[in-house]
Amino acid sequence: METQGRSYLRVIAVLTMLAMPAALAQTEQELLNPPPTEWPTYGRNLEMQRYSPLSQINTFNVPRLRLTWSRSLGFRTDAQFSPVVYRGIMYVPAPDRVIALNATNGDLAWEYKVKLHEKTASLAASRNRGAVVVFDGKVYHTLGDGRVVALEARTGKEIWSSQIGRIELGEGFTSGPIFAGGKIIVGPSGADIGGVNGRVVALDPQDGKTIWTFNAIPQPGEPGFESWDPPSAAQWGGGSAWNVGAYDPVTRTVIYGIGQPIPWVAKDFRRGDNLYTASWVALEADTGKLKWHYQVIPNDEWDLDQIATPTIGDVRIDGQTRRVALLPTTTGFLLLFDIRTGQMIKWHQMVPELTIHKGFTPEGKPIIDDSFRYQQVGEKKLVCAFRWVDWEPAAFSPQTGLYYRPNTYDCANLRNDPPAADWRPGQNPINAEFEYLTDRFSRYGALSAIDPATGKVVWEFGYGYRNFNGPVVTAGGVVFSGFMDRVFRAFDARTGTILWQQVMPAYMQTDAITYMVEGKQYVAVIAGGAGTFFPHRQTGLPPVVEGEVTAFVFALP
Repeated sequence: METQGRSYLRVIAVLTMLAMPAALAQTEQELLNPPPTEWPTYGRNLEMQRYSPLSQINTFNVPRLRLTWSRSLGFRTDAQFSPVVYRGIMYVPAPDRVIALNATNGDLAWEYKVKLHEKTASLAASRNRGAVVVFDGKVYHTLGDGRVVALEARTGKEIWSSQIGRIELGEGFTSGPIFAGGKIIVGPSGADIGGVNGRVVALDPQDGKTIWTFNAIPQPGEPGFESWDPPSAAQWGGGSAWNVGAYDPVTRTVIYGIGQPIPWVAKDFRRGDNLYTASWVALEADTGKLKWHYQVIPNDEWDLDQIATPTIGDVRIDGQTRRVALLPTTTGFLLLFDIRTGQMIKWHQMVPELTIHKGFTPEGKPIIDDSFRYQQVGEKKLVCAFRWVDWEPAAFSPQTGLYYRPNTYDCANLRNDPPAADWRPGQNPINAEFEYLTDRFSRYGALSAIDPATGKVVWEFGYGYRNFNGPVVTAGGVVFSGFMDRVFRAFDARTGTILWQQVMPAYMQTDAITYMVEGKQYVAVIAGGAGTFFPHRQTGLPPVVEGEVTAFVFALP
């Protein structure tokens, strides 16, 4: 039955199923070090590097790429996700479904679809970020109404369903799960919707039961609770971990970004640093215990949540190879942390203008200009940068040593008023207005190739739209990325030279991937969507072209 959000299943195209591989289960080792042919999780590997060791398509032959197949996916939400591929099957997520396709021709294998709970918040019902996780013959997915489900990878049949989100407060999921230390890790959304406090939750892959929970807003008796003044402010403190995290298998560390506090205006509502909002948290994969944290914006009241997907890798710094977490801030900085100790190694300013977050002290503490704090109702403040990065992932190539970061030079005038006096949990806690300053700089969005050791931008492709598109970089020396101007491009990973481009029927704000089946390499991207989330552009450019969400896959002829 479908009441109370119980799911149902539609299994289609039985003949296609007969062509599926005989064995779909894989071990944890295959996620820690995926075969070059596969893309089984959001970042391909658990460190979220989005690097593929495939090189059949390279800088010499990429101009010969041709469309191999395309398929409309039957919905028109804000597509902000990545497909994944394992053993010849592509899995595509959405807030209410998972679609499985033959990765060589687009034939439908199965579709799992649910009716979302009637109280599902519009934000969670209309977009999905990240990707599913394919592990041990199962596909793990998060739904807009707060459920986490495990499906049979072969048939799409539901194995278990766990209600994690507090649906009565509008808590659901806007991003997919990750795999870490033998567990499925999820971060619900809800602070911006109904004021619910954020969490990071670890589930047992076999039955969906909760193994541990990290409270992003500390509860009484937990470290950090003392940073809320008055203590009652922590009851509805916000801090959703609403985007995708990363996992370092070397140190067994899970890293998530944490959102802003609630209400946005601090005056007369909350004092103190308000841990762990606007922070990065590093957790023990086995227990969920906090290993270290870094708060970018203490007592944030400008919606400066720190939620971009981390990237973990080995970086050569000052003659020494360091195991680092690359943490991009919404405020316009790239931070490098020693993942073992939580020590800040370096920070780089990546934007031309700063207002609120000015930089860091020699001890690594953020420098905040408190003159921008709100004192009167109706005030406007220039927030710059507001969203240098958002939910979109970066790519990191161990071959070039470069970090390929989608970004936007984004400043905004923000009017941030207190919530209504009769506000109650479950109601919208936001009372703000934005004026986006799209023409403030010569470019708006960009894909920038950054040397993480120095902060130098080695090359950059900039244009007049925001850039929410996650790239993939390959051993063939190519970076693939879609863009909001409808063009899917391939760049030389070292120089940024455009090697190939294809105009698509609609805009893109999804993440490209590459994979191989039966000796043939493919490149995939999803185009289309409702075009409702941050469609801003510079003056004189046409609106984004909407369209039904469609998968496009390219290969050499």
